[in-house]
Formats: sequence, structure tokens, C-alpha cells
Amino acid sequence: MAEGEGRAPVPRSPAGPTVTVVVTVLNDRRVTRTLRSLEGQTCPPLEVLVADGGSTDGTFESAQEWAQRDPRVRPLRVPGTIAESRNGALREARGEVVAFLDADEEAPAGWLMELVAPFTDPTVGFTGGPTPGMPGTVATFGASYYDGYLRRFYDTVARHHPHALPMGNSAWRRKVFEEVGRLDTTLDPRASSEDQDFALRALRAGWRGCYVPGAAVGHDFTGLTLWSLLRKQATYAKGGYVVWRRNGSTYEATGGRLLPYLLPPFLAVVGALLWVSLPARPIWGEGVLLASGLSFLMLVSALAIQGRAEEAHYPGFRLRPLEILRRWATTYGAFRGFLRYGWSGRRHLPRSPPSNT
Repeated sequence: MAEGEGRAPVPRSPAGPTVTVVVTVLNDRRVTRTLRSLEGQTCPPLEVLVADGGSTDGTFESAQEWAQRDPRVRPLRVPGTIAESRNGALREARGEVVAFLDADEEAPAGWLMELVAPFTDPTVGFTGGPTPGMPGTVATFGASYYDGYLRRFYDTVARHHPHALPMGNSAWRRKVFEEVGRLDTTLDPRASSEDQDFALRALRAGWRGCYVPGAAVGHDFTGLTLWSLLRKQATYAKGGYVVWRRNGSTYEATGGRLLPYLLPPFLAVVGALLWVSLPARPIWGEGVLLASGLSFLMLVSALAIQGRAEEAHYPGFRLRPLEILRRWATTYGAFRGFLRYGWSGRRHLPRSPPSNT
């Protein structure tokens, strides 16, 4: 069916643009909580599309049951990566603005009104808000630090670099997709970074991105451990590496910011090699190993002091020394991206589908 064929006319809202909300989900029954939060929006959406990437645990059936009580909800079977699922939902969206949520997020009543308010400016192509942890779900060291890190990230990074805004909790003019194309499906399939890539493309096309601090949604961090956080970070970095090499743009993991975290292990490796290769003069190896230990202690101390100073504003930031592990995971993921996709970031990538399909 061609886009728009056989559909009822889309009613226009006198208060603002019509909005389609796309909720992406895969084997996550928390989606019913997300749908419940959308029922009480002060700015009701025109429709809610549940983009199911191939659930096998009854999640899709739960969405179908919800649709029976709310005719605005339409579950869609759009199997594939999150980029492919979102592209499938975009083909069905009727709203002038398309907002995105994930199944582990819950939107307060005023969320959508806040998120779409900047679209009164015709130059704004997309908006995004923060995703702090839901109360009661921040129960591990990994979740506590990640919550504090995210709160600070939105204030200090995403506010100034709109391409850093995740697509889960964002809104886009549908016209942007018509002009720029669809989300790129050639990036890493597990954490494709397609949102960062698409935002960069939109910005280059002349659209503006806008951070909306009042459009916060709760993010469920249940089960997020330090280990799972590091694995997630490494996976994101693999996709982020490709975006960096293909677009020449990043927002956080620059060489200068990574150097303090990479210097201690680099010195440790050099010291160990000197120790083994120059047994007659072990002082060389000892000196470099000592420098490695001192630089590591200085880094831990600096992070601990910074974390304590900002803990009141960003709860969980007292665990700031865990940033060392997060940065190491970032470097590991980027290195895997280099091995897989090469320096150009384009090796072994499948061909992207036509931009407007």
C-alpha cells in the first residue's frame, strides 16, 4: 500500500501539530506501562504506533490487547534492528510530528506538550529531553552512576550538541524524514547509533535541534549492573566509531578527553615491557610502572573530588571514579569498530536501503 493510501484524513489540531508517538519494543512487557503513561497526556497524540521488532514472549499480544481499549494504539510487526523498526513505523505515521519513546520509559502528563512546544519555530527540526532513572529502579552501583552521569550529560553535553540527544525521548518533524531520508540501517546492528547519524544529517540539511529540559521521561534501570553498563557502553562505542569516521563528528570521546584515562594503562604496558626486555636495568621499568600507578591515583582522586562536589546536583555522581571503567569500555568498543569497519568506517557495511522507503 502506498503511503497514505486508504487512510482516513488526518485531523489538524488548532493548538499545534498533530503528533504520532512511536514506541519501540522487543520482548519487553513494560511497554504497557509506557502506553498507560501516554493515555494521560495533556497534549494527546493523534496515534501511538507500537513498533515491535520481533517479540516472542507475548509482548506484541499485550500491545494488541491494549489497542482494544484505546483505538489510537496500533501495534506493528516491524522485525529487525531498532533502525529498521523505526523506519517501518515512519511509513505508517500520519502525524506532522513523530515522537519516539522506548518501552523502558514512562512519560509524565506534560511530556508531549513540552516536547513539541519548540516546533512553533519553523527552523526547529527535532527536539529531545532527558531520561533520568525512575525512582526505585536505581539500585546498583552501575545504575546509580549511570543515572548521575546521564543527568549531567544532558546538562553539559546534549544541551550544546543536539546530535547527542538519543532518539528515545525525541520528536521530529515528519518533513525532516521526507527531506533527509530514513534512518541508516548499515550501522552496527546491536547499537547502531542511527539516531546520532540522522541528527547530524538533519543539522547539515539546515534544521535546528533543540534540547527541552522540561520534557523528561523516567527511564527504568531495573537490572542494570556495572557489568551490563560497560557492555552496553562498548557496544554503543562500536556504532559510534562508525558514525565518527563517516561523519567526522563526535561529542564526548575526543582524544583530549580520553588521554587521562588511557595514559595509566599505556604506561603500565610500557613499564612491563621495559622490565622484561631490560633485565640488567630494571630501574627503567620500575620508573615507568611507578609513573603509571601515580597517574592512576591522581586520576581516581580528581574524579572522586569532582564527583563529591557535584553529588548534590547529580545524585550518584559520587561514584565518578567508575568513569575510568566506562572510558575503557568506550575505547574497547571503538577499537572493535575499527577492526570490523576499518579506518574509513565503511568496510563490510551492507548497502543502505533507498533513503525514502
